[in-house]
Amino acid sequence: MYSSQLKVSLLSLSVLLAISTSDVMAAKLTIEQRLELLESELSANKKELQKTQSQLSTYKGKVAELQKSIKENEKRHVTTGYPTATSPVAENIANENNELSKKAAPVQVKATQQVAVIDTEGQKPKLESVTLKDISKFVKDDIGFSYQGYFRSGWGTSNHGSSQTYAPGSLGRFGNEMSGWFDLTLNQRVYNQDGKTANAVVTYDGNVGEQYNDAWFAGQDTDSILQFSDIYLTTKGFLPFAPEADFWVGKHKLPEYEIQMLDWKSLTTDVAAGVGIQNWALGVGQLDASVSRNDVDVYSRDFTQTTQMNTNSVDLRYRNIPLWQSGSLSLMGKYAFANKNDEQERNEDNNSYFRFKDTWMATAIIRQELERKGFNEFTLQVANNSYASSFANFSGASNSMASGRYYYGDHTNGVAWRLISQGEMYLADRIIMANSLVWAHGNDVYSYESGAHSDFDSLRAVIRPAWIWDTWNQTGIELGWFSQKNNTRQGDDLQESAYKTTLYHALKVGPSLLGSRPEIRFYGTYINILDNQLSQFAFNDDSKDEFMVGVQAEVWW
Repeated sequence: MYSSQLKVSLLSLSVLLAISTSDVMAAKLTIEQRLELLESELSANKKELQKTQSQLSTYKGKVAELQKSIKENEKRHVTTGYPTATSPVAENIANENNELSKKAAPVQVKATQQVAVIDTEGQKPKLESVTLKDISKFVKDDIGFSYQGYFRSGWGTSNHGSSQTYAPGSLGRFGNEMSGWFDLTLNQRVYNQDGKTANAVVTYDGNVGEQYNDAWFAGQDTDSILQFSDIYLTTKGFLPFAPEADFWVGKHKLPEYEIQMLDWKSLTTDVAAGVGIQNWALGVGQLDASVSRNDVDVYSRDFTQTTQMNTNSVDLRYRNIPLWQSGSLSLMGKYAFANKNDEQERNEDNNSYFRFKDTWMATAIIRQELERKGFNEFTLQVANNSYASSFANFSGASNSMASGRYYYGDHTNGVAWRLISQGEMYLADRIIMANSLVWAHGNDVYSYESGAHSDFDSLRAVIRPAWIWDTWNQTGIELGWFSQKNNTRQGDDLQESAYKTTLYHALKVGPSLLGSRPEIRFYGTYINILDNQLSQFAFNDDSKDEFMVGVQAEVWW
């Protein structure tokens, strides 16, 4: 009993001491000090809460993105074959020694992997599938590597032996292309920090002969050629006055303006090396500019020798100037000039070599966007000297300062004009039509077919209407016709004209005639040459007409 009373007394003494200590401490702090202490603790708690909320938001976003990707790929569970860890030769040796059966079966490799995903509501982790597509996208974004390409190839035959191409740049391409072509571009990001990026780009392209079962790349004079058309470094964010622009150095060129149905370019640059800037936002539009090297081989007047002449071109473009709703204007100019050495100057002065003359070209393009991603482009161009000579080509008419890599002819500052219309539009819900129309005229120009001091007039028209069965099937017809007349210095009129009809059915992945690929098309084509005074061309058996059937595949990615 005595001990119990002692315990109670000691407990009471402890409580009194604790209360008295607390009171002493409280007495030492003023009300203002207590408030400051509470405010400090509240501020620290708020900062910790904000940090936790930010981490939670980031985590939820990542989980949501992953779960979205998982749902998109739930139906794709492709299983690959069983990879072999050893070579076929090693396998055969092991089998002869009766060792193969002793080895464990190879592990099955699947195109999906299981990863743990934590539910946003805090439930237990669960396993979800991530496809190779997800992994590929991660690798692309993480290391910055990508690639894209294009090719076309197919089979065809005609009523005169092997199929032959005639004037696809005037009559249209469907059923009138007998060669294969490819492009492959590799892009590697090499720097990405503080809003500044740098990418190394390499493109190789060429023609693939389709006549023989071996088509080795053997040089410019064969059907199988290969070249590195692009080797350049492009950057963004390094120019303080234009951080949004792409600045590049190397073998490259500004974008081409292609007439897709005719397979030539209304605006391009044949480039060996250069420096340029693209997508520079100035005022209401965008500025592109480049300086490019375009060396050519100038012929002697007897065509027995050539000299490599250093030439360069300046290309300026002011694009996407708004005009009206869905309408825009682009203004472009090019100027090419030679950097001649003393010997080349003397050769021109003594008239032993053709004289290289500076050449220019001006372009205006009005683009109108139409319903269902249709469009139409109207182009006006004017040029002199060798650029004007390229306008006078009755088939491929890409602007060029030479014929291929060779420069020749007496250019007399003659001028040529041309008007171009191209595009595609929907005539009805299931009817779509593409068009390419070109009118050209020139005075006192050098023609590679009719010589110096030639005047010419040309008109080419290609239309391609098609019936859309569904997303994957179209049936259409491509109708092409052209006529060109060259008036020579001697007063002769030389005519070149023909028409083409192609009936085709295409297996596609979209309704657009010009913008959806891959495509496999089955075709029958009839070409009739009405006049051939410029080209002297004839099909096999010295025929002026040809009927062809075939199939062609075309794809880009």
